[in-house]
Amino acid sequence: MPTSTGSRKPVRSASTIIAGTESGQHLLKIDGYSHTKDKLPTVGSTIESRSFRVGGHSWHISYYPSGNDSDKANCISIFLNLDDDVDVKAQFKFSLLDRAGRPSYLKSIDNPHIFKSSGWGFRCFIQRDVLEKSEYLRDDCLTIVCDLTVFMELQTEDIDVNTAMPPPLPPMVVVPPPDLHRHLGGLLATGEGADVTFEVSGKTFAAHRLLLAARSPVFRAELFGPRKEGATTSGAVDDTIRIDDMEAQDFEALLRYMYTDSLLETKAVAMLPDLVVAANKYKIERLRLVCEHKLCEYMNGRTVVAMLAFAREHRCDGLKEKCLRFLDDPVKVREIVKAEGLDNLSKSYTSILTDLIAKLAAVPASQT
Repeated sequence: MPTSTGSRKPVRSASTIIAGTESGQHLLKIDGYSHTKDKLPTVGSTIESRSFRVGGHSWHISYYPSGNDSDKANCISIFLNLDDDVDVKAQFKFSLLDRAGRPSYLKSIDNPHIFKSSGWGFRCFIQRDVLEKSEYLRDDCLTIVCDLTVFMELQTEDIDVNTAMPPPLPPMVVVPPPDLHRHLGGLLATGEGADVTFEVSGKTFAAHRLLLAARSPVFRAELFGPRKEGATTSGAVDDTIRIDDMEAQDFEALLRYMYTDSLLETKAVAMLPDLVVAANKYKIERLRLVCEHKLCEYMNGRTVVAMLAFAREHRCDGLKEKCLRFLDDPVKVREIVKAEGLDNLSKSYTSILTDLIAKLAAVPASQT
């Protein structure tokens, strides 16, 4: 009976052909130029540099202080030589350093050459009388610089198939992140177009009815519901609503959240419980959860009792659960009772005293 075989994903691989170059530089310092002329006065007499490596091959420079040929006896000749018995494609240039140590006098050949145990260079690199009057010769010393670029052999290497794929083209249109909160925050800051004013603890705040109504059903009913007898119906900016159960800084933070959906990180943690109360009053559920989440970060052995009482009163279920988990440790419960005192707990935190006593009663005798 024939069996079916599942199709397999195609095997993907990649390789690259490398046709690179390697460059190097060698400095040949002639220390005692006049002595080289005296020691090597004959045409064709040469002295060679130490070998140096570029592109995986060995090279040296030949220096002829009296020229390499009879018709160049008044010149300095200089050549670059390959030591290895192979064909190497390379490009080079020679220069002299000026008084500031910068390559200045330059001679180069534009096209690359093939070296094979042979040299390429300049039969008349510079005339001796020109050199001896120039800034390149100082304290009977000169420095010749050879810049060499070797064209490497073609190589094939394996590469990661992911790197072989060309990067995706950038999108034709880049959409910036949402900035509605910034624009609405600007309206709150400037008060432009505001049509309602709130007075809180002697401080006034200009706001926009439609935005507040969209964010809070309580504000919607208050600002657009049936007006009390004697209230103005013009909707003018001078309509003022007085709020007596909040501090000015709490109301300012409330407004900022309603306009920008965020709280200032610099706001003190002591303000968070007041904002929970305000969020419950105006039915802004996300604000309540934001503040509850931040309160959980500050819950510890010193604050757990007060936070648990607050969480019970203002239906902060997440904060309540974290406090109760903290109190699962009998050792911590005993420390809290010792620090707070039973009298204080019974007077100030009656709602949680039963839970604490139950936890203490559940501790095995061996742990007491």
